[in-house]
Amino acid sequence: MNVNLSYKLTLLVTLFLTFTFIIGFNFKENSNTLPKQLIEAEGEVELHEQKLSNFTLGDGEEYKLVNSSIKQFYTIAFSGNIVKFDTLTIGKGSGRYLTSNLIITPDSIIANRVTNVTARTAFKHQLKLKNDISIEIERGLSSSTVTIINEKDTLTFSSDFIGMNQPFIHSSGTVINVNSFEFICEDYMSDVFVFGDSYVNSASSSRWPYYIHDAGYQFLCDGLPGGKSKDSYDFINAAFSVNKPKYAVWCLGMNDTSDTDRIANEEWKSYVKKVMDLCEKHNVTLILSTVPTVEIKNNRGKNDFVRASGYRYIDFDEAVSDGEGNWKAGMLAKDGVHPAEIGAKAMADRFISDFPEIKDYIR
Repeated sequence: MNVNLSYKLTLLVTLFLTFTFIIGFNFKENSNTLPKQLIEAEGEVELHEQKLSNFTLGDGEEYKLVNSSIKQFYTIAFSGNIVKFDTLTIGKGSGRYLTSNLIITPDSIIANRVTNVTARTAFKHQLKLKNDISIEIERGLSSSTVTIINEKDTLTFSSDFIGMNQPFIHSSGTVINVNSFEFICEDYMSDVFVFGDSYVNSASSSRWPYYIHDAGYQFLCDGLPGGKSKDSYDFINAAFSVNKPKYAVWCLGMNDTSDTDRIANEEWKSYVKKVMDLCEKHNVTLILSTVPTVEIKNNRGKNDFVRASGYRYIDFDEAVSDGEGNWKAGMLAKDGVHPAEIGAKAMADRFISDFPEIKDYIR
């Protein structure tokens, strides 16, 4: 072969490989700026990011953020530049109890909140819905404030928006170059995370976290009404993806299957063991809790398991009952499942007694 031809071929191959490497490298580098809908999978749990930045929300597309049942003290913030506008929906959760969303159309805003039925309110707006837009849903203790800024116009209104599960943004005929979409909750930076069901709520005086919050102590309160251990296993994994606390308090069991006599339900027990492993993996101190027995739910086996586990625990069962389903006078609500206000106060006192470290964390 001609020496000059061989040299030219070698040079061309070298240039081609170099160019391919550079393109591949740049693609990998630039791909990190794209929104990652799934950042990690731990077994059966899908984890989403707390914030997405610099992407295009196209027609028919939906993006979700970190999963939780946090009901108080959070902000959902969205900002971008409108290319085309038809309908935009922003919400937290979809379909299940206490999920909420706002539907923004060219002339109206429709607010939906799911309880036993879907409550819907609508009103007209004067927004131009062109160029820059920002939406902020700020949830306090028991109500929310929504602020929409579009160009020089600002629309602010109060809302009963509460929300469960994942914040989401959904387009129908809308195209927006998104600057950021974020779920903000300062309590993620707390050293104490509490996970539970409808017993775990900072906004109701018939729930024990209300009194812990009222005393000025800081903690993440993640309680899903009707929630089972499987639900909160998703939430604890998601919360740990944001921050690792010093303590995690696990208060699940009332909505899991009843125990057989004094034998703990196996599915409930399997999730407790998963939580034990998760906390050990992340060097988080796990605090368990007993679950009072009520007429429709036997939790005696669960409580025997907790007390024999070797882990620290909050004895909510002993705080309100004799351990056999007989609650102390006035402590059980008329629904026969939840505590009355006096019962919630007794549970709060027991929480502080069994976990005095909470006094170290002032809000």
